[in-house]
Amino acid sequence: MDKLCCFNSSKCGGGRSSSTSGKGKSHEGMTRFGFSLVKGKASHPMEDYHVAKFVQIQGHKLGLFAIYDGHLGDSVPAYLQKHLFSNILKEEDFWVDPRRAISKAYDKQTRQFFHVALIWAVGDPLL
Repeated sequence: MDKLCCFNSSKCGGGRSSSTSGKGKSHEGMTRFGFSLVKGKASHPMEDYHVAKFVQIQGHKLGLFAIYDGHLGDSVPAYLQKHLFSNILKEEDFWVDPRRAISKAYDKQTRQFFHVALIWAVGDPLL
């Protein structure tokens, strides 16, 4: 997935944007979106990531939109931003049963993330 961003970055998918806001529209211009970020009073930096873009896959136009909330760390939202949509779209039954495909992808993503987190925390058990 290209052109994804963290709110404290300047790269965003879906059109021109700054670090605090952005907008975009589908190729036909029928669907439009916008977003705006206002940092709260927390003393730590913004850790939220988002995806806001349109893609064409197998002749279908899809809008991919998500906000990943960091909760005192950016490793989980950064990981999800990078992998979640591509994993959902890789599910075999995505075009037939999208709800089931999304659920399966979330389950796989959770297991995969915890495996990676364990390796980060204690090292690779296979080494």
